[in-house]
Amino acid sequence: DWTTRLYRRIMTPLIRSAWTRWVFLAGVAVLLLASASLVYFKVVHVKMLPCDNKSEFQVIVDMPEGTTLEQTARVTREVGEYVATQPEVTDYQMYVGTAAPYNFTGLVRHYFLRQAPHQADLQVNLLPKHGRSAQSHDIAKRVRPGIQAIAALYGARVKVAEVPPGPPVLQTLVAEVYGPDYERQIALAREIMGLFARTPGVVHVDWYVEDPQPRIRFLLDREKAALHGVTSEQVAQTLRLAVGGMEVGLAHLPREKEDVPLLLRLPREARSGVTSLTDLQVMGSAGRLILLREVVRPEEGVQTHNIYRKNMKRVVYVTADMAGAEESPVYAILKLNRDV
Repeated sequence: DWTTRLYRRIMTPLIRSAWTRWVFLAGVAVLLLASASLVYFKVVHVKMLPCDNKSEFQVIVDMPEGTTLEQTARVTREVGEYVATQPEVTDYQMYVGTAAPYNFTGLVRHYFLRQAPHQADLQVNLLPKHGRSAQSHDIAKRVRPGIQAIAALYGARVKVAEVPPGPPVLQTLVAEVYGPDYERQIALAREIMGLFARTPGVVHVDWYVEDPQPRIRFLLDREKAALHGVTSEQVAQTLRLAVGGMEVGLAHLPREKEDVPLLLRLPREARSGVTSLTDLQVMGSAGRLILLREVVRPEEGVQTHNIYRKNMKRVVYVTADMAGAEESPVYAILKLNRDV
């Protein structure tokens, strides 16, 4: 048939003539090198996995540690109002001080563990695929500069988290810092953050280290407490009731499907300062009320932060994402290797 005749016409000169064979092999080598040079000259960009076109993405908001829930909600609402101006966005939900409903992104990047007042998730829903011309990745790239501009006004860290198309990773770029000296690990991780921030195309630079937070300890003067007949358990219970509150019962409301717990706690203005807390009173053994300041002494310190471990070794994570024309981490790693 014609395929056999075509095959013989091409292969017969290659088999019979050595010069033809070498010319053919040289041409194959030239074409191979030319195709590989497309990557070197960035005519073709390398990427391990393409971005998926989903009808959603998340905006992760991290305010400075110690920020109130109300301030976090205000910044998150401002980000949400900006995102809602995009024509492809149908609606969004804010989750302030708690994590968004369990999804694949939250599972992969551990967002479902976020339960602090300075943390918030913004779930952004888009039109279906057939109802928009832009892909979700392009929409996320479009809103990222405006979101970062809002975050810069309040000192917040934001991440535009798309549904990952591949295996579970903390972020596109992850640096793990190990060592025997934990303080040196933190210092080295801070240098890596600066290196990431100076690298073109690298965005959302963050690390898994909390900022130092003040802590106040109430130290019991055991001699004075014994003279007044006050126990350490009474002092601890009084402070716990004032600051954290205590459930004292259940309210059976006719329009509620479940019982509503009754929480007894001091007002915010009465539990937000050391002076107001030391003005609380406890009952002594003689039935006389004793001010806490007479038996306790406040001591200021620094709150201990979380220490992450991997394979039983202390580790400091530095994370970042890619954006721009070169969205593959390969190019970022090559640039970082040149700067190290």
